[in-house]
Amino acid sequence: MGAEDFKLINEQVGLWGAVALLVGTAIGMSIFIVPTQMAAEAGPSITVAILASVVPMTLGVLLLLQLGGAIPVAGGIYVYGSRLVGPYWGLISVSIPVLAVWSYLLFAALGFAQYLNGILDAVAGTTLPQLLLVWGLLGLFLALNYVGIRLVTKVQIALVLTFVAALLVFIVGAIPAADTGNYQPLFPDELFAGGLAPFFLAVVLLYIPFQGFGMIVEIGEELENPVKNIPRVLAIGMGIVTVISVGLIFALIAAVPWEATIDPETGEAYAAGLMAVSGGFLPDIGVLFVGVGALVAAATTVNTLYTSYSRTIMRAARDDVIPDVFAAVHERFDTPYRSIALLGLGPLAAAPLVPLVDATVLAHIDILDWLVVVVVTGIFIAFMIGGVALWNLPKVFPQRYEYSFYRLPMPVLRIVAVGNVIVSALFTVLVVASAPSALVFVLAWIVLVTAGYFYRVRAYEKKGIDLRKRMALLHKHEQIGGSSDD
Repeated sequence: MGAEDFKLINEQVGLWGAVALLVGTAIGMSIFIVPTQMAAEAGPSITVAILASVVPMTLGVLLLLQLGGAIPVAGGIYVYGSRLVGPYWGLISVSIPVLAVWSYLLFAALGFAQYLNGILDAVAGTTLPQLLLVWGLLGLFLALNYVGIRLVTKVQIALVLTFVAALLVFIVGAIPAADTGNYQPLFPDELFAGGLAPFFLAVVLLYIPFQGFGMIVEIGEELENPVKNIPRVLAIGMGIVTVISVGLIFALIAAVPWEATIDPETGEAYAAGLMAVSGGFLPDIGVLFVGVGALVAAATTVNTLYTSYSRTIMRAARDDVIPDVFAAVHERFDTPYRSIALLGLGPLAAAPLVPLVDATVLAHIDILDWLVVVVVTGIFIAFMIGGVALWNLPKVFPQRYEYSFYRLPMPVLRIVAVGNVIVSALFTVLVVASAPSALVFVLAWIVLVTAGYFYRVRAYEKKGIDLRKRMALLHKHEQIGGSSDD
């Protein structure tokens, strides 16, 4: 199959459907767990940490706004890496996010299973097999994504409205219980005797979900009027996510003393997160609704990961970077069904191995924490490449930059590009310190895919095809609205 011999996806997502996909990815289940974990580690200082995390979030959104507005294509991060940084970096821009998404899917499904069993145990005194729940969640949304993005979007809107309602119940319910004294001292001596490390960790972990904004550039081909709507979706999504996240953190600390986020039996933060601490000020039905909201949020994460990053695989397959069978689009459902299947089969196959790995390999860190480090490392690497791509955009595609619907002034563009590289590099160092084995795993994956890449380049050279050149040019349909510099 040649680079142009593929079927394009004709189904399109509207503005609000895309906003729902973005919000579901950027918030997800983590907001129901991470704030209480960080309150136990950093106390009231998380109110400052969430405000500080808005700065790198803004840098990331501006990067996506400019790249997505200038080159609105499917599999954006792969295209930006290969066309604006170099063919090899395009490979890294698809292989590393795929590894991160596999890990994130498994993390979300395991978190869903553990959370649901916690609710079932408390309410009915029973639990369900973890593997059954993991396979059920992953399989359900794999099938849903197989049959079309319009159905995915409708389901996503319903899911997002549900978990946002649960968060609002928590925030509003916390108001009568608010005590401004809970904000003091901002940096408790018990937590900060060894320095400000807990605060910086809180900034990183509260910022991580915001990287879900990157999904919007992966579905550029399927977004109605992407040149105009990518910036609009980012602006609306950023506003919604920021207001909810900041409001939740301030409500949590106002209503719950940081000491009360720690389980007295384990000495650690409550595993049930917001649900566990909401019992202090919400009625039982409200507590249960918050728990259901967390389960729904996990489902939204799984749903949007399948939707967005399957397009990254599909786009790389169009260049033959990976086998072109993954570029296929279903004739009836208009979905990249083979790419979706590839994205789903990884965590489905890994799920039965989790208990064995957790018991024998990861002796000093929980499997969920380890998976988070893999996810975060992969995403940060992608954003570092994105920063370089943004720096190169005006030079490689000057007219695309010049005539972007939203164009960053050159000095701002430089600051955003460098800022994303620096922030991503620093945050990677902070995160991997808790699980060096996760970094080793990611590096081993890079070595493996690098070997495969150079083998594939040489194999195509023998056929008289320059694979690197193919990876450096936009496809014909991507040049529509572009110019001669494409």
